Amino acid sequence: MAKCTNGHITCSECRTNAEYSCSLCAEPANTRCDIMERVLGGMTAPCSFREFGCSATIPFTKKLTHEESCVHAPCHCPIPYCRLYANRGRSLCEHIETKHCLVPYGDARAGSLSPVRVCDSEPVRLVFLDARAVFLLVVERSGPSGRAVSVVQLVSEPVKAAEEKDFKYKIQVHTRAGVLSLSGETQSVGRLMRPYQATASLFVSDAVWSPLDSPVYLEFK
Repeated sequence: MAKCTNGHITCSECRTNAEYSCSLCAEPANTRCDIMERVLGGMTAPCSFREFGCSATIPFTKKLTHEESCVHAPCHCPIPYCRLYANRGRSLCEHIETKHCLVPYGDARAGSLSPVRVCDSEPVRLVFLDARAVFLLVVERSGPSGRAVSVVQLVSEPVKAAEEKDFKYKIQVHTRAGVLSLSGETQSVGRLMRPYQATASLFVSDAVWSPLDSPVYLEFK
């Protein structure tokens, strides 16, 4: 905490540099305010994730640090009608298997293109690769005129040694206008602490997309 010559107090996040001027009176605000720091140091606050099961009460000055590593911090789910779930140490894969057990799934064989049925009412699909890995195919809206097709590998949290292999993928979508394709290295996901956002995705325009006439193929290596 810092204060200006007129006694106005500024927190460290608002005080962007050593030459910061008070936003109220424009006087230099470069004097440390020990009294206010001691006041804040004696204050406590409940964790923001109390509704998800955290009962901790934390010193005010350590609240952000606690919440960055809190095991009760909610995780994000790419399934549209879910979005958030209580962490409690569960990975995204465990969450889907227990809470979304009706999510359709398919199988793929390494080194060959495998068809995966996709429809608008089922925006995600689990794909199992020869019992070696689990992937999640996600089809989501991308702007007003299309959708994005992406795939990630679902891993444990923490990651098991058997899951540390890096897979390469290829997505092919056969549309009325031709074949669209995307290749790259799979992104591994244990938990999503932020809304799902793939590192790469294949854009398919609504003008050429039809779930029945636009089969999706996946290949993993």
